[in-house]
Amino acid sequence: MSVNGDLALQAELPVLIRIAGGLARHCDRAEHNEQVDRVTLLSAAADLREMARRLSGAFGVNLQQRYAERLDTLESRHPLHGVGFDGGGAVRASKTLLDLQRAQLRHDATYHADVAGLPKYSQLRHFTLHLTKLVEKLLDASEGTQREEFVHDGVPDIFIFGIKLSTVANERLSEEVFG
Repeated sequence: MSVNGDLALQAELPVLIRIAGGLARHCDRAEHNEQVDRVTLLSAAADLREMARRLSGAFGVNLQQRYAERLDTLESRHPLHGVGFDGGGAVRASKTLLDLQRAQLRHDATYHADVAGLPKYSQLRHFTLHLTKLVEKLLDASEGTQREEFVHDGVPDIFIFGIKLSTVANERLSEEVFG
């Protein structure tokens, strides 16, 4: 593990903790019918995407390739593998964030219909639980255990949830070239 990678993991841990905590607070307030702000979701989504970019840069990995491989892995476990939508292929062919958002949306509809069919608030709560698990994985990686697994799976997952949060908050991502 490189020194840059170690420093990046340590630097991103408090950022991910704050994002997950902010989303949990948002969900709790919404559940209690208190005031919530969509900007919280949009900021968290953008912060997650940027974090994944920083981490992939620190480890010298191609984020789009890792994202595609992550979808390949997830889809390979599903009964529709080979006959359903090819999310990894769609991610590889994507040129913009909007293309990635569309690919993720189709992947989710095909392979995660149980979550994609939930009301938006329930999807958001589900995503917050996943991000909380990623906090633990990032903590482990920053302490020296399961680093390769985190770089391999956790970094693209952070990016994926950055896209999913934008989608659940009804944000159309940019048509600027990704990369």
